[in-house]
Amino acid sequence: MKIAIRCVGARRRDWGLAMLGEFEASIADGKPLSFALGCLHGAWRMMLTDPDGRFALTSYALAVGLILPLAAVLTIGAIVGFPYLDFGHDDVVGILSFGGARPNLLDDGNRAAASSLSLAVFLLAGASVLIAWAILDRNWDRVAALERFTAAATLTLIVFVALLGFDETRMALPILAFVAQHVAILVLVRWQWCIDRDTANTQYDSGYS
Repeated sequence: MKIAIRCVGARRRDWGLAMLGEFEASIADGKPLSFALGCLHGAWRMMLTDPDGRFALTSYALAVGLILPLAAVLTIGAIVGFPYLDFGHDDVVGILSFGGARPNLLDDGNRAAASSLSLAVFLLAGASVLIAWAILDRNWDRVAALERFTAAATLTLIVFVALLGFDETRMALPILAFVAQHVAILVLVRWQWCIDRDTANTQYDSGYS
């Protein structure tokens, strides 16, 4: 029941309160689980017909299907030695594989930079996880702050790679992650603005009439 009420959100608060009242009656009848499952099914159907519900489903899909996998790829990349190990012309699958020894691009003079490079990649991955969380909370101020941090960390990593004389193409992975994440966020923010505008117009028309 809590999941069903959470799914419909504040715009269907009256429906949620009514279902809670009927849920108490279903407990007395000995069928609370079947009633709760029916409410959950109904809540999901309402989400598909409601703009706010479709926004919530899309937010979860982007967070779980795009941003978190990108964070996982960055995390595994940092573990296996990205960007200071030479992976040749391997694709992403090859880079993320743990098999085989890879040549180290760092020499004795700059080997100490390995930990800093790994830390920067880990920070990018952690920021992506926090961004996904903030998107689901619809905390766009936090999303904007984390986006600025991600941009700064990505730029710092690019500068490090350039100063160390590495091939710049190895930065395609974090840059791609940042661009994909940023585009998804822009789409969500624009969509949220449209929903808020339509809701405000509806409330204004209702009050005026």
